Amino acid sequence: MSVLVAGVDYSGAKTVPNETWLVVGEVSSLGMQVKSVKRTGSHALKKELDELKDLKACALDFPFSLPMEFLRFLERQEDKEEFQEWQQIATQLVFMSYEDFEDRVKEYDIEPKRFTDKNCGRPAQSPLHQVNPSMVQMTYHGIRMLASLNPEKYYVAPFQDPKPEACPVLEVYPREILWLLGLPDRGYKAKEKSKQEKALDLRKEIVNGLVNLRERGEEKYQNCPRLSLDNSMKGQLIASDHALDALAACYGAAIYATQQDLFPDPLDANNLNILLEGWIYAPSKLAG
Repeated sequence: MSVLVAGVDYSGAKTVPNETWLVVGEVSSLGMQVKSVKRTGSHALKKELDELKDLKACALDFPFSLPMEFLRFLERQEDKEEFQEWQQIATQLVFMSYEDFEDRVKEYDIEPKRFTDKNCGRPAQSPLHQVNPSMVQMTYHGIRMLASLNPEKYYVAPFQDPKPEACPVLEVYPREILWLLGLPDRGYKAKEKSKQEKALDLRKEIVNGLVNLRERGEEKYQNCPRLSLDNSMKGQLIASDHALDALAACYGAAIYATQQDLFPDPLDANNLNILLEGWIYAPSKLAG
């Protein structure tokens, strides 16, 4: 029996199609076969996901929520009662224009991190980070997209309870996944022309490293899915750092679908803010 997994590198940019990439993999006893690599743009992502049958896990690269300090500020400024659950936060952003949200971010004028951002092996940016790169648009539009997902088909972890036959939707950080797999996790993105050749070489190294992960002989990787893909897809993944991030997310979803015990339970962190702020899912037990 085989199931599908998906990985997404999400963009909040307004251009259509933007640099949102979707990688779909088929997971079986033989490993994970990459089925498609597609630049969907964020506008078409939900439709693309809805068309996938037997989706076992979906991993997306953007913050699913906001830092607790900013949430309390938002409550005060918008004259809202205290947020008790993530759905209230998502609803707030659904009915709030981007311009109003951006104004609140600028008014707050600091960039606190969530608990999970500070406790990754590779610390993540604050969802409120405004430059190089800006996370604000991605966070706003991403959360609104999550709010539109069909609750019969998906549940957004860790905010919503698991449902039989429904697909878990996980926040991931591709750099963290690559680092845990012993692969280069920086330098593979470059806008400066002088650094692009080096970045391209690193993307080749990462893709080849994923394909040959089990051949490295390290025992901790022997239960990770064997990755296979055809040469045309390999070319797409090497050509675009966004596509590569989507592949890392998809591979993380494949590990989750087959070896969920490698992922710490968020509640074991003993921090209830996680239920509002969210959690970056990663096979962190590979680090041990």
